Amino acid sequence: MAIRVSIVEDDEILREALSEAVQDDPSLQLCGAHGFAEHFLEGVGTELPEVVIMDINLPGLSGIEAVRQCKTKYPAIQFVMCTVQDDDESLFEALCAGATGYLVKDATPATVAAAVKDVRNGGSPMSPGIARRVIRSFQQQRTPDPVLHTLTERERQVLDQLSQGYRYKEIADTLHLSIETVRTHIRNLYDKLQVSSRTDALNKLYPR
Repeated sequence: MAIRVSIVEDDEILREALSEAVQDDPSLQLCGAHGFAEHFLEGVGTELPEVVIMDINLPGLSGIEAVRQCKTKYPAIQFVMCTVQDDDESLFEALCAGATGYLVKDATPATVAAAVKDVRNGGSPMSPGIARRVIRSFQQQRTPDPVLHTLTERERQVLDQLSQGYRYKEIADTLHLSIETVRTHIRNLYDKLQVSSRTDALNKLYPR
């Protein structure tokens, strides 16, 4: 059976190139190509792809958030991120959201098609530079900041949600709090850590 593939890419030329690469491979079946994450999420229940080639920097809903939302309903779907954003933050947010592979956009369509087969067969395809950074992050010891012990249990719960990339409303829903209460906990967190952003807080607590 051919591997069912959906593509989410806002660049029309690249989307067509990826579509052609999938259609030219008899072991793959193109079941959808979208320029917006919202359109993909609306149709995923009908398309039921096995593997999705997903851009990160999409208009509207980001590719990372689309992966996170889709994984909650369809955990078996595998995602290969294909993006120009190869910075560490985007990389780790995508992997934490549920992506299995991560390729930069200088990868050829044929390489992306090969990555689809790899991920379907249990692999985790990554561009060489991406794989090197992932390995380096695991090799470096990460020691939590002692200030972590000064946080309340609720602040720890909020911090855990922040570390997974959730937005304020999602944190409020998960912890059954109001958004204003979540904001108060986050302000307290930032005051204790002496930081002003989510990224700075996580980097201070868990330095790479």
